[in-house]
Amino acid sequence: MVYDFDTIHRPATWRRLTGSLETASDALVRVDERLARAEPVLADGARARAHLLDAQAALHLDGELVALEDLVLHEAAMDVRRPTLALGRAVAVLAERRRLAAAAPGRAFPGAGWALTAGTVPEDEDDEPDPDAMAEADFAAIDQLLARTRRTLADHAAGAPARRSAPDDPGTAWQNILDEARDLPAVLAAAIALDAWLVLDPAPRAGHRGPLAAAALLRARGKAGAHLPALALGLRESRVRWSRALPLTDRLVGLLGAVEASARLLGRDLDRLALAREVMLRACTGKRRTSRLPHLVDLFVGTPLVTVASAARALSVTPQAVEAMLAELGSARPRELTERRRYRAWGIV
Repeated sequence: MVYDFDTIHRPATWRRLTGSLETASDALVRVDERLARAEPVLADGARARAHLLDAQAALHLDGELVALEDLVLHEAAMDVRRPTLALGRAVAVLAERRRLAAAAPGRAFPGAGWALTAGTVPEDEDDEPDPDAMAEADFAAIDQLLARTRRTLADHAAGAPARRSAPDDPGTAWQNILDEARDLPAVLAAAIALDAWLVLDPAPRAGHRGPLAAAALLRARGKAGAHLPALALGLRESRVRWSRALPLTDRLVGLLGAVEASARLLGRDLDRLALAREVMLRACTGKRRTSRLPHLVDLFVGTPLVTVASAARALSVTPQAVEAMLAELGSARPRELTERRRYRAWGIV
């Protein structure tokens, strides 16, 4: 597959992309700023749920259905149904997304290529990249290029037939597209990276890494410093369906719409959590200062699933005290997810 990047530089293409690019950029920056300024418990809760929703959406885009409740309960080892292969894949996608979100923004795009293309994330994620090591790698690449050039010139001088360069593999071709889009606006560069991934398919068994790649690019370029955009969720919820048969401009407009949709959905989830917290905190009115009920409310907001045992550990109280606090919340208590009398779990999902 050949990716036609030259179309991007045509004036007609820019005229078509301007409105969608501005809308997507504004929505992304707005929700990222909201997360940066929100109370930590609300921001953490919104990010945790975005990870779950994006992993679920990634499986949906591959044609596999995974219930969000099943994913949440499986993580807590509280399955109410037998785990499926699709659920196992969703757990793997979720873990990969969390590793990428925990890494420093620039670590996903080292000079030698993108680590997630090979399915790995550097283990020393908290360490800053070593400038000397990066410089050595760059000089080594230059030395190899010069040596290859000298061999080619020597063969040409000796009258040897010119060597035909082997076609780039999809992974190399995709990285070349990233290099060509480096000077474009960040959101447009991310849309091109995702479109090129969908066209070239550099990792056929790991299609979920395309949206993750574009999301990591947005973080690396400073457009999403407070979160890792849920672009698989945006693709699923977008009004426009991506198709390789569409012209490049139409595909990019659709992907920019997916970026805007992901930001809009995250903002809506942040509003939902804030409202749920406000409703639950009303049940805390008139309680003593030493009451642990407000802490239980924040536990519900900050984590997608809460059990009596997990709440007792987090709040340093007895399970009986947790049961009493759950009763105090009354109708404001989050939905029970297991639908059984024992080993119950509640969550805002």
